[in-house]
Amino acid sequence: MNTSAQKAQQRPPLARIARATLLAAAGGVIGNTLLWLMTSPLGRLQVGLAEVVVFSLLGGLAGGVLYALLSRLLPSPNRAFVALCIAVLILYAFGPIWAAQTPYREGAEPFNLLTVLVTEVMHLISGGFVIGVLTRLTGERNGS
Repeated sequence: MNTSAQKAQQRPPLARIARATLLAAAGGVIGNTLLWLMTSPLGRLQVGLAEVVVFSLLGGLAGGVLYALLSRLLPSPNRAFVALCIAVLILYAFGPIWAAQTPYREGAEPFNLLTVLVTEVMHLISGGFVIGVLTRLTGERNGS
């Protein structure tokens, strides 16, 4: 039987979560920047590189905060974390599609097909780094 002290000892230290968060955010930023650079010659992307960097960084940091919260609330946060991340990715899949109908911010144009496709892949890149890095580098290994 696990006591609360034993459960606390099993939880990944916040410093490890912070390092994994920075790696996940950096992976998303680098991956999405490379994708933007590779696809921008194919046509006009209606998101700027600065936006890609900022939102990739924010997504990685948000994932780290979520993981840190779940690791404090649950003895084995990985399963819940992956499920929540997948749900967020599914919801985010609608964003670029909606942005093709209505501009995502004031003064922006509706997304063209290239922008929709590239931003969908960017969500997957960021999500993949967040899920992969945080669930593997935080130290939780007990079956979730």
